[in-house]
Amino acid sequence: MALQFLANSNGWLSFNHSTPMLYITAEDEEFDLETLRAWKDEGFNVKYIAMGEGGKQYVNTLHHLGDAMGIGERYAIVAFGDAAAVCLEVHAEPKAATSKLCSLIAYYPTSIPDTRQRLSASYRVLVHLAQGAHGSESVGVARRPEVLGIQGRRKIVQKKVSPGIGAGGMQPGIKYPMFTYEGVDPGFAEHDLDEYDAVADAIAWSRSLSMVRKGFGAEVDLERVWEDNVEQKYHGKDANKILNTYCNTPTPFVNFTPTMTGGIGTTELSRFYTSYFMPSSPRSFHMRLLSRTIGVDRIVDELYMQFKHTTQMPWILPGIPPTNQKVEIVVISIVGMRAGKIWHERVYWDQASVLFQVGLLDPEEVSEDLKNKGLEMLPVAGSEAARKIMEIESEEGNDMIDDW
Repeated sequence: MALQFLANSNGWLSFNHSTPMLYITAEDEEFDLETLRAWKDEGFNVKYIAMGEGGKQYVNTLHHLGDAMGIGERYAIVAFGDAAAVCLEVHAEPKAATSKLCSLIAYYPTSIPDTRQRLSASYRVLVHLAQGAHGSESVGVARRPEVLGIQGRRKIVQKKVSPGIGAGGMQPGIKYPMFTYEGVDPGFAEHDLDEYDAVADAIAWSRSLSMVRKGFGAEVDLERVWEDNVEQKYHGKDANKILNTYCNTPTPFVNFTPTMTGGIGTTELSRFYTSYFMPSSPRSFHMRLLSRTIGVDRIVDELYMQFKHTTQMPWILPGIPPTNQKVEIVVISIVGMRAGKIWHERVYWDQASVLFQVGLLDPEEVSEDLKNKGLEMLPVAGSEAARKIMEIESEEGNDMIDDW
């Protein structure tokens, strides 16, 4: 059974090739519709191929995926489980029949090619492994012993999936990109399975989307829609123009983390911006971009904000009447994108510093128990924290460390 999606013509996304064909393959006759839709929304022509019982017929299908393509056209494969293992095996050696492959993404394959050997340089590969909820998952690793220059029969050796290095689960010492996802089971990227894990899926999705876009040579413009959103939020008065910058699927949301304000879905977002956010901006409000990092599906802004608290501001000081105090903070905004529009925004700042600057938090108010243990003042910084980010030498550092 094949499920075909046709890509829309999105102005935010352009390809070097006319047919960005993406094949998704797994064992079952039907597959997670949300995953298929997500790839389609990103501008790809999506076709699902069921592995079924596998065998020669499935391998033959993989060999001929690019037969109808013209010069310069290429395709990508995103495979899951046993199908991912077969795809990796089939494409481990370069073949003319599969030369149009530009990217191969393998989610929790049951076996992987020899980790000591590089795969073909003609396409990009990325492997996602699940370590298991209890760290008990294993994966088969292909070994082909060689004696006097003659390769022996291919063997599969079971290896325990290691957690990788750092916070991202990167597998070191392997000749092709591979990441481990700790605490999740195979199936973590399929929305219709009990094993689905939203955090692991989001990280794997970003990595996969990046690899596929690179394979196709796609150029993406994420900044324009985000700048439209920021302009309307802080300087405009039209909530509808803000909502137009958000996607419809998945459900968009905004979370100002320190105060847990914002909204989920367009109805709540419309109410939040119309009644609580836009009317609360004081005339003295000033914002300056300090840094911007643009990823494949997200933007991270570091913003300096300054204002005089002359009006109620429910998003940052909910329930607090105007204090007339000046506030300087640095805000981090992490914006997730889907299909060229905003999916979500998570915003962070130092709320203790805000409360200190408006006179609601006294660092000298230390409990008797902690005073008896030698603590004289709470480790809270005021506007100087923001100024030190603006100019590193503007303020002394390590003042809170007694013996510095």
